Amino acid sequence: MFAVSPSLTLIIKRTLPLTVGLFAIMLVQLVDSVFIGMLGLNQLAVHGITLPFQAAFIGTQVGIGVAATSIISKACGGRDKLKSQTVATLAAAGGTLFITLLGVVLWLLQDPILATFIASDVSSAKQLALAAIFNRYWPAWLLSAISVAALYLVSCVYRANEDTKTTGQMFLLASIINLILDPLLIFSFNMGIVGAALASTLSYSICTLYMLYKARGKQWFAAINLNSLSTSTKQQAIQNSPYFYYGKELIRTTVPTILNQSLPSLSAFICMLLIAQIGTEEIAFWSLLSRLESFLLVFTLALTMAIPPIIGRYLGEGKLNEIVEVLTVTAKFLLVFHLVIALIAAISSPYIIPLISADMMMQNWFSIALWVIPFSYAPLGLCMLVVSAFNALGEARRALFVSMVRLLVLYVPAIWLGTATQSIIQTIVAACIANTLAGAYAWFKLKQCTALQFTRSQLA
Repeated sequence: MFAVSPSLTLIIKRTLPLTVGLFAIMLVQLVDSVFIGMLGLNQLAVHGITLPFQAAFIGTQVGIGVAATSIISKACGGRDKLKSQTVATLAAAGGTLFITLLGVVLWLLQDPILATFIASDVSSAKQLALAAIFNRYWPAWLLSAISVAALYLVSCVYRANEDTKTTGQMFLLASIINLILDPLLIFSFNMGIVGAALASTLSYSICTLYMLYKARGKQWFAAINLNSLSTSTKQQAIQNSPYFYYGKELIRTTVPTILNQSLPSLSAFICMLLIAQIGTEEIAFWSLLSRLESFLLVFTLALTMAIPPIIGRYLGEGKLNEIVEVLTVTAKFLLVFHLVIALIAAISSPYIIPLISADMMMQNWFSIALWVIPFSYAPLGLCMLVVSAFNALGEARRALFVSMVRLLVLYVPAIWLGTATQSIIQTIVAACIANTLAGAYAWFKLKQCTALQFTRSQLA
């Protein structure tokens, strides 16, 4: 049914390289944590402090990247070369500069940040030990976060110009370099936890520089000419500059997408607080389940990165029928794909569960969870696709609204109801129902939006 569809062939061709690259990055992050854990509990605790800030960095860079990809791909479809080049330069250079400024602010706040995460009952000796590790690791980690953002923002320009293969290859290469450097810098050169951050910085920076070098002859970026801004006419020149005009559009689109990307972190934090009311074992179980979820959704995540440039280009060319076809084919494929993955996860659960945890209580919970929650990833994936499609269609506010309904109206209240029963199994069932309702609601809103787009095009 799907094999004969040219749209599906295009989608898979664009998605597979990204899937491999993203999976490699996630795997290396897991290995990173293992290496740091080998250094000691204090090092692992300090590494854990960076997690909420990592989510903030990712939310910001993805927000900028999604907005830029939407604008660039639409400009390419409309053959507006100046706009695509200008926005590409603003997103890559301006976005990296903004992330760098955020890093500098966090570096200046390192003492209050550490104090926030150290409990009052911790001994003074341990506080000093943690502070010594944190003060060395924090600047190095911030540098690595900036390098990750730079690679992601440059890769967005590639994806917007229909090159997902290079992006996937660079994600994979960065992961391989990171994996090689990690044990060398951490253990062989005795750099400890700082070596882990330095390995990430070097690997991502190398790949970023290569992508910039490779893009030289493709004319995807515009040169910034500061000499044209004379002192007497500087204000007028800036206002007439395409960077000023298109920069305003990029900012308008970026703000709601950043808010959109921040919602999952906020809801995850709230849900963890709710789960904590049941017990410590439940917290550990939910953390493991979340890690498993990220692996099961890696293809969907890659799909949400591959689809927007296709939609944006069709939108720029005025091909609304093709947009509907791409979304319909992708939705059907996504539902079938996740149902198959869910079946595989459920049937193979007796073999998977012992690898996840040796605790008997955990194994009992997972034996039920793997027969329930993975089946809801099909509608959840559909909701993620719809949010991505809205951003590509230039409907960032609609995307934000759908995310708010999914997380704040459906998911968080479902977790609250589940935890109110003091049962982790009923919490899982509640989460499953919330994911399913979110998928149905998102598809309904997308149908409304595409119908409106058709009406507007006919009136025009």
